Amino acid sequence: MTTKLTLRQSPRGQAGSHRVLKHSRKLSLWRFSACAGLCLGAVILAVAVLILMSGGAVLNGYGKGKIERALAKAHPGYALRIGELDYSVVANRLVAQSVTLIATNTMLKVGRISMTGVHWARLLWGKAALADVLAKASLEATNLEVEFPQSHYGIRCARLRASVPGSELIAEGTELRTLVGDEAFFAAHDFRATRFHVIVPECRALGLAYRELLQGKSCRAKSIRFFRPSLDALVNRDKPVEPFVKSPLMVYEALAAIPQPFRLDSLTVTDGHLTYCERVVAGADPGVLTIAAVSMSVEGIANRGESSAAILLRGQGDLMSAATLKVQMTIPVTSPDFSFHYSGSLSAMDLTQLDAFLDVAERTRIKSGSAQAVAFDIEVTAGQARGRVSAIYKDLEIAVLDKQADTEKGLDNRVASFLVNLLKIRNSNRQDGSGAMKEGEVKYTKRPEDEFMQFAWFALRSGVLDVISQ
Repeated sequence: MTTKLTLRQSPRGQAGSHRVLKHSRKLSLWRFSACAGLCLGAVILAVAVLILMSGGAVLNGYGKGKIERALAKAHPGYALRIGELDYSVVANRLVAQSVTLIATNTMLKVGRISMTGVHWARLLWGKAALADVLAKASLEATNLEVEFPQSHYGIRCARLRASVPGSELIAEGTELRTLVGDEAFFAAHDFRATRFHVIVPECRALGLAYRELLQGKSCRAKSIRFFRPSLDALVNRDKPVEPFVKSPLMVYEALAAIPQPFRLDSLTVTDGHLTYCERVVAGADPGVLTIAAVSMSVEGIANRGESSAAILLRGQGDLMSAATLKVQMTIPVTSPDFSFHYSGSLSAMDLTQLDAFLDVAERTRIKSGSAQAVAFDIEVTAGQARGRVSAIYKDLEIAVLDKQADTEKGLDNRVASFLVNLLKIRNSNRQDGSGAMKEGEVKYTKRPEDEFMQFAWFALRSGVLDVISQ
């Protein structure tokens, strides 16, 4: 979350995102995570016994081998490799110089792992719950790497720190990247896809209810903070869209799918950066859209609550380093259907700054035009978007660079296709002598294949196009 952020992703990137990562979702991440947890538990238990009985020599000889063989026997297809182990009785600290866990289509590598504060005696006797055993535990791990070859992605983390008594989890130097170059990544997909590159220099989760989490009762935290995150997304529109199969989950549906109670009081993004790119020819330069200096706060993220409970989002950023874009959004937590409200504004802007994206992605060029102010207010009820867009602008001149609207090439439902059939552009929209000016009407109905941000953009776009049409 310079990060080329997004946190917020363009509508078209959202659709690609769902398809690119579907193979990763098929992976049994729950099984992998559970196995990793069992491995750690086995290591801790075996270390406790061996240290009390024999000491370090046996710990790094017979002990490690026994743990690795036990894991392979209990979980066929998994392989555990543990580096040198060391335990300090005085400091109650267990250190492993490296740990590698290999499973089908997944590999986890960790550099140095240090754990302190574990109640080894309680664990040894087996009469205490895990939450009690780890009540005063702290963990620090460096150089974590997870690879998902099937989805061509990997995650790196330079340093991870967790403190149960401190109720915090801190990740530094986190990066999501592809395991191959862009061309190889897109060649592995038969349909349109989105390549993501995310960098998060620092992320802090505070007020974590570790005890409830370890007991499997709930997942709660007071805040998660992302510092200087960046998101870079590239869509290859030179390939066809994958045939529609299933409607993507909306925000309230995704939260409702979490079985345990979930609540995050606040999520913040500081100094984020988003770069969204689309290419229409393989290997060619893409259209580029940027939002810099992104700040965002989200409050009340939960999957349970009163009928009036809602998620509140506020965000702003510098669009193409030329204007400030602000957005506010309210999403009901327990909505029975797809309903929410959003509004926002755009400050004064030289509209030709958008050509870096429009020339390539929309086959459209703004030859001239400046906006003094833009505002929108949209209400969504059961998938029906209604609202208004007001825009004060002058000297707007638009040229369509490519008038072809071939659906096989993905040019259907594009702004360029709309402008081809537009009889006349309203060159200026300012208050007349009576103080009146044209407002755009927002009218859009959710389609089955629309993802959340796609829908929000398509609804807003309907109002923008209504404003500039005569």
